[in-house]
Amino acid sequence: MAAPQNIVAVIFDFDDTLTDDSTTKLLEAHGISPGDFWQTRIVDLVRSGWDPTLAYLKLILDEVGQSKRFGSLTNQALRSFGAGLTFYQGIPELFDDLRALVSAHHASRPAVEFYIISGGLEEIIRGSNIASWFSGIWGCRFAEADGAIRHVMNTVSFTEKTKYIYAINKGLIESKDIRDHPYSVNEHVDDSDRRIPFENMIYIGDGLTDVPCFSLLTKTHKGKAFGVFDPLKEGSPKKAWEKLVAPRRVTTMNSPRYGKTDDLGALLRIAVKEICLKMDGRTGAALVD
Repeated sequence: MAAPQNIVAVIFDFDDTLTDDSTTKLLEAHGISPGDFWQTRIVDLVRSGWDPTLAYLKLILDEVGQSKRFGSLTNQALRSFGAGLTFYQGIPELFDDLRALVSAHHASRPAVEFYIISGGLEEIIRGSNIASWFSGIWGCRFAEADGAIRHVMNTVSFTEKTKYIYAINKGLIESKDIRDHPYSVNEHVDDSDRRIPFENMIYIGDGLTDVPCFSLLTKTHKGKAFGVFDPLKEGSPKKAWEKLVAPRRVTTMNSPRYGKTDDLGALLRIAVKEICLKMDGRTGAALVD
C-alpha cells in the first residue's frame, strides 16, 4: 500500500536562521574571542587541510579541561546553555499558525512537521525552548569521557545535510533510525512509498552551507527553498544576491522575521498553503484562496 504522502515538511537550519549563531554565543559566554576563533584559528586549520566542521569541533575540544576556558563542559551544560537562547520575531508563533492553516484542509487531511538540520551543536538546539516543536533535530554531537565532552561523535557538514533530507523523505525521522542504522538512508524505497515527497518540503537556511539542500529541493526536485540574511550586516545583501538569488538556488531571500505580516513569514504561510492545495487537488489556487 502506497504512503498517503499528505505531510508538509518545513525544514530549518538553526544558527542565523532561527536565532543568532549559538556557537558564537557559547564562545562569548566563556571568554573566547569569536573573531579569533572563526576568522583566524579555523581559517588556519582549513588552509592546512581540515574540514571546516571538524576544525571548529576540534577547537572547542581544545578548550575543554582543567584550567581551560570551557572547563569540564558536558552535554548537559550545552543543553542548559541552549535554554537561554532567544529566537527571531515570529518564532514559535509560526509553528502554531502553520498547524492551524494545515488543519483547515480536509480533502487530503494533511499535517505539517518541523525539522532542524544544522552544522551547529545538537545539544544546544535540544536544550532550547523550541525543541519540542520538531519531529527531528540533527546537528554535531560530542561523546563524553571522565565527566566532560572529549570526542566528536557526529558531524553535519554542508554536504551531509542532504542525507537528512533523504531521511525525512523516506520516513527515517527518528535520530535512532539513521544513527543506529546509518546505511538505511541508502536503501531503495519506491517513490510511492516515501513518506514525504520532496515537493512537499520547504527548506529555510542562511548561507552557503545550505546550498546542497537548496539545490536538491529546487533544482533536482520540486520543493521550495527560502534564504535568510541580515540586511544590516556588511556585504550581506550583495553576497545573498550573488551566491543564492542570481543562481536561482532559493525562491527568495528575506530577513529572518516570521510574523504573519513579515515578508518571510507571509511567504512561508503561502508556500505551505500552496502545497496543501495541491494535495487537495486544487493546483494553482494558493494565491486566490
